[in-house]
Amino acid sequence: MSSKSAHKLITFTSIIVNMTKTKITALALLTATSLSAEAQDGIRMPDPYGQLNKREKTRLKTQASNLFNALEPAVKKASASTVSVSIMGRRVAFGTAVRNKQANVAVLTKWSEVSNARGAVSITTVDGKSYLAKVTGVYPEHDLALLTSDAPLKPIDLTKGSKPELGSFLALARPDGKVEGFGVVSVQSRSLREKDKAYLGVMMDFSKAGKGGVPLMRVMPDSAAMKAGLRNGDVVVSVDQTPIVGAMEMRNILQRLVPGSEIIVRFRRGEEEKNATVKLGSRADNANIQRVPRARMERMQRMGTSINRVRSDFPSVVQSDMAIDPNDVGAPVLDLDGKIVGITIARSSRIKTFITPTDTLQRMLAFDANSVAQAMKVHPKPSAQNVTEKPSAGIDDPAAEVRRLLGDIDTNDEHNLDVLRKVEEQLRKLKRDESER
Repeated sequence: MSSKSAHKLITFTSIIVNMTKTKITALALLTATSLSAEAQDGIRMPDPYGQLNKREKTRLKTQASNLFNALEPAVKKASASTVSVSIMGRRVAFGTAVRNKQANVAVLTKWSEVSNARGAVSITTVDGKSYLAKVTGVYPEHDLALLTSDAPLKPIDLTKGSKPELGSFLALARPDGKVEGFGVVSVQSRSLREKDKAYLGVMMDFSKAGKGGVPLMRVMPDSAAMKAGLRNGDVVVSVDQTPIVGAMEMRNILQRLVPGSEIIVRFRRGEEEKNATVKLGSRADNANIQRVPRARMERMQRMGTSINRVRSDFPSVVQSDMAIDPNDVGAPVLDLDGKIVGITIARSSRIKTFITPTDTLQRMLAFDANSVAQAMKVHPKPSAQNVTEKPSAGIDDPAAEVRRLLGDIDTNDEHNLDVLRKVEEQLRKLKRDESER
């Protein structure tokens, strides 16, 4: 860390310390990151101001403002490369000016937010002027699009990127030089695609975890673990010499590995300790994995926040706890030195924001983008969660389905029409059911 960055961190930390003295640190952080207290899926979220008097509320807002002000120097330079992306005058995303393969300047933004625009797309620059823009290229795998415009744009230098460590502070830039959001790195760069996720194939009993290891409740049939000789009841002591005492260690190891990787699992069977060489499989190739039902997952993700429709299956993302709005995607994310970490690509849940890292952007921009027509063939309509799932066996409760569909309405006109057609179908079914009673 540079001395300049260290000074910023000290300033930032001192604000946190002062906030701690007020005994309302958590509330200040909630205010600073604009975490809403809206009702989600029928659940009323607690009001963060509910237990505070007027004086405490004023002090809280002042401290939250100080947090953002302390981070402004980190985003100042990148803000000059940031624009607002709007459709018919309403902002749907941010955008970051970059150079494409031909070294021409273009704006990188979230594809699914502009893919079915029924109206003029425009960008607004740091001086507040608006310019018409056109989608001229798409990277559908990353849900990113290139916009071209006559606007005078200053491209950000992706060669001066940063790969922050876990826990590093991050700040989100916006065109006016202010900080749109902040957070920390919670998970380093990894793929969210099922085929890229390493799979060991065990269920561990973390309730009995401790310094002696973690027992295996079940070894899944035909899994990598079973093929390596692990059995139910074995106690995992370490993986690649890293002691395993809980879920965190195992998760961190698997998240940085890919299918086909080999790991050494040291385990205890009875009184004897042994080593097993395990060649990890892929989650996509294992039908026995117990997955959370999609409807339940979506309810969990939406609880306490608003999320993007396309929020998964990205080939490379950094995860942060940064609280952003769905239309804050496409903006540059900086470390305390002002070096670009990547751009925001999705708000996935109350505690998850995904960032496409700088090195991934560089590799991506080294190739020609797909045309809009090509991209629409590959992904004609962005799905709610870019994950291949088996269709449900049937809908037994039309009213519940109507509620779910209404919750799926978003900023995309064509998508909304499709949702409303489905709502109409369910209402007709509900009417038929009532007439048959």
